[in-house]
Order: sequence, then C-alpha cells, then structure tokens
Amino acid sequence: MELLIQGILLGGLYATTALGLSLVFGTMRMVNLAHGEFLIIGAYLTSVIMIAVGGDPLVIALPAALICALAAYPLQRYVLTPVMSQGEEAPITATFGISIALQTILLLIFTSNPRTLSAPYSATQIEFFGIGIRTSLLIALVIGVAMVIALTIVLKKTPFGRQVRAASIDPEAAGLVGIDVKKTYARVMSIAAGSAAIGGVLIALSFSVAPNSGTAWLLRAFTVVVIGGLGSIPGTLYGGIFVGLVETYGAVIFGPEYRDVIVFGVLVLVLLLRPNGLFAKVSRA
Repeated sequence: MELLIQGILLGGLYATTALGLSLVFGTMRMVNLAHGEFLIIGAYLTSVIMIAVGGDPLVIALPAALICALAAYPLQRYVLTPVMSQGEEAPITATFGISIALQTILLLIFTSNPRTLSAPYSATQIEFFGIGIRTSLLIALVIGVAMVIALTIVLKKTPFGRQVRAASIDPEAAGLVGIDVKKTYARVMSIAAGSAAIGGVLIALSFSVAPNSGTAWLLRAFTVVVIGGLGSIPGTLYGGIFVGLVETYGAVIFGPEYRDVIVFGVLVLVLLLRPNGLFAKVSRA
C-alpha cells in the first residue's frame, strides 16, 4: 500500500512536469527539447523572487510562470513557427540549440551548485493510515490533477480551445476559416512554458535542481508523454502515474540504482508493443 501511494504521488509530479511537452506536441507535432530548461528556469526564477521579496514558493510560482509564458510567446511566434515550415528536423534542431543556450546562461548566472526551494511543508509528512506521505509530493499531485482538468476544459469548452484543436488537426484549413494559426501556436507555447515553470517549482520543493538538470527531467517527461499517448492531456496524467509506479516498485525490487534502466526499458517495450502509447484512446489535445 505504501509503495502504491508513493508511486501515485511521484507520478503526479511527473505528470505536472510533462504537461507542457504533451500540449506542444499535441498541437504542433513538435518535440520541444528546451522543455527541461523551462522547468529549471521556473525553479530558479522562483528562487530569485523569493530571495528578493520573500513569500511562499507556490505563490511566487505564479509570477514566475507568467514571466516564462511571456518570454515563450515571441520565441514561438518569431523563431520556432517560421522554422516549422522547413521540415520536421528544423524545429527539433532549433529547440536543441535553445536548450543549450538556456542551460549555458543558467550556468553563467547561477553556477553549477544545486539548490532547492524551502517551505514549511517541503520536508514534512502527512500520516495516512499509518503511512507517511510527503506533503510536497501530495501538493504536486493535487496541482497536477487540477492543471490537467483545467487544461482539458479549456481545450474542449472554450473558443481558444476550438482554435487549438482546429490548428492541430489541419493548420491550413484553420487558417482558411480565419484562425490565426501562428498566434495560436504562440499562445500554446506560452501556456506550455507557464505550466513547465510551475512544474519546475514543484520539482525544487522535493528535489534539488541545477542548471544542467533539465535534460534528465526532459527525458522523464518524454517518457510520460509517450506512454500516456502522444498529445493526450488526460493521458499525460495516466502516463505520469504509470511511470511513477514503475519507478517506485522497480527501485524496491531491483534496487534504486536501476530505476532509470527500468523506466526506459518499459518505454522501449511500449514503443515496440504499443507505439501510440498505453492510453492513446484518450482524446487528444
């Protein structure tokens, strides 16, 4: 029972960190290799704001997410969208370059020393039927579920959501009926970057982060998105919980040093047996 709860809580954190990656792929069919750096920038921005004015990291995460969202809009509109017309490889190469540049900037500003975000609840536990539950991971699960529900409602029930779905299905037809596809893509990237910033704050409440941590979290997020079903927002939550359970049980059975081998081994099996993901039937973004 304890392992089950721990796996679900860890999966909630993974789902939150992968949400933006899933949204971008589901809308633009683009793998954003800079997603990991968006996560880490969110954590570092929150840390800087906390040092300057104080406050709770979950509250400070909101202006940090807004800053990331505002920065991501012109990045998508004027850098990534133009190269998307040059083939599938071009945006991947562009986001890889952006990832390296952002990682270098973070190293120059903050050095390679890892840091965490401190809060009264970051090191506490809640007792649940005799099982100790990390408060920070419980918060991550609640926020992750809330973000998935909110984003699903936005995509299915709002005019903006209809524009996103139209642009994801057929960009040319969407443009012919008056949808500004470039602006829609930029708004999607803003939402993805903002949600990634919040995910980064949740990471730093439970684990230490460093300027070069983005790659490891990108790989975990990519695993969640693939297993959950490429572009499926609800599937991201299910995939995150699945990965969290696999990692938790695998670490106990085979040893914590093999957790990455187990997770990526499961990813390979999923790609071989069910390339569209385990939860591909869940509706896409």
